[in-house]
Amino acid sequence: MICLVFKKLNILGLFVLSILLVCYLYHIKLLHIPGEEELIPTYEYEELRLRLFRNLENIVDAEEKLFMKSQMEQLVENDNFGKWRQQEADQLTSLVQSALIRLQNPPDCQNAKKLLCHLNKYGCGVGCLVHHTAYCLITALATRRVLVLSDEPTWHYINLAFKQFFKPVSSNCTDFEGPVKKTLQVSPNETATLVERISDWKITHTQPYNPPSLPIGLADRIFRLTREPDAWWIGQFIGYLMRPNENVNQLLMEAQKSIDFSTPVVGVHVRRTDKLIREAKYHSIEEYMVQVELWFRKYEMSHSPVRRKIYLASCEPEVLRECHEKYPQYTIYDNMNSAKSAINRRHRGTEESQLGIIEDIHLLTLTDFVVCTLSSNVCRRIYELMHFKHGDASGMVHSVDVPWHDHYRRSIMYEPVVEDLAVVNSYATKLLNHVNIRTSERETSFN
Repeated sequence: MICLVFKKLNILGLFVLSILLVCYLYHIKLLHIPGEEELIPTYEYEELRLRLFRNLENIVDAEEKLFMKSQMEQLVENDNFGKWRQQEADQLTSLVQSALIRLQNPPDCQNAKKLLCHLNKYGCGVGCLVHHTAYCLITALATRRVLVLSDEPTWHYINLAFKQFFKPVSSNCTDFEGPVKKTLQVSPNETATLVERISDWKITHTQPYNPPSLPIGLADRIFRLTREPDAWWIGQFIGYLMRPNENVNQLLMEAQKSIDFSTPVVGVHVRRTDKLIREAKYHSIEEYMVQVELWFRKYEMSHSPVRRKIYLASCEPEVLRECHEKYPQYTIYDNMNSAKSAINRRHRGTEESQLGIIEDIHLLTLTDFVVCTLSSNVCRRIYELMHFKHGDASGMVHSVDVPWHDHYRRSIMYEPVVEDLAVVNSYATKLLNHVNIRTSERETSFN
């Protein structure tokens, strides 16, 4: 399919957006009932709202996009459905988390069907580990099996996170015994009590419950909640797996106190070191800070001016020093110890290094907006966790390289919104070509 974008907010683009905005306001007028305590929007209304935000991203001119997004956000803030959206997000999260808790804590562990996943992929960091483990948990839920994690054969270091920093995936069913059936793909109709999912990540998994699959009973509700239903769904499993244990939670609460969140804070995550060898391109700190400044300018279009504050995380200490030197007008929070422990891959297996990245992820998800590279596993986990915490976080992260993607979804289809002859004539040949975007695991296809 062809992904058509507005090269500029020209007459055609402005006309289309104006019509959509009029329709949006028309819906507000129809649905707003004075004196009504709880307003519930129709599915069509929410679908239109999300479509408007999605289309605004196709405006190439940064200034025009900034203004239109600010206007749209103000409309949403005043449509009287904010309370309902938060309640809907909370209810959906509660439903999924309750289902995971019931799944992972069966009344009869000995006779419960189990799915065995090994944490044994060499060279996989914390973000990578959590991602693959989330798919084990998705598989377990879809096939009604208790997920049991094993570090046999012993992994080089990262399983320390699940052993010492996160809550156990189950409180009463963590062991396994008996004959094991090994398979690449797990069927819901499999009768074997203990099934091991073979960890061959080079094979494209085509299980029917991989993204973009969603539970039938929840799909419509998720679709009208967020522009990124896949990210929201995966975020539910990431959120379950990354629940900090009591000791780590205390450390995170202490770290949280060191940052003034009473006014907006923008998060910045700069991935460097080994990531630049073959998986991602170099991006200067200026590329990140341009997006930071744009966000603050948009915020101040509808709020009083505020002090610019960022939380900066990186695996390279020099990035932190450079940012302090080049942007003295900003209040910059950072964690130099975390950056120092992450710069050397041999040190990443230490308790200090792993706690550092967990702390960075936690603090970044608390910010109002994050600028990062979605080629990074850490950035993708942040995006998914922000959906877990906020319901719809599709407008809360900006990537300076590739869009959000998932390794288990084979391709992403783009649908034309409106025909723009200027764009078609200039870019049709290029857009018709099959495009491959290299990710940290394999090439992800974008058609």
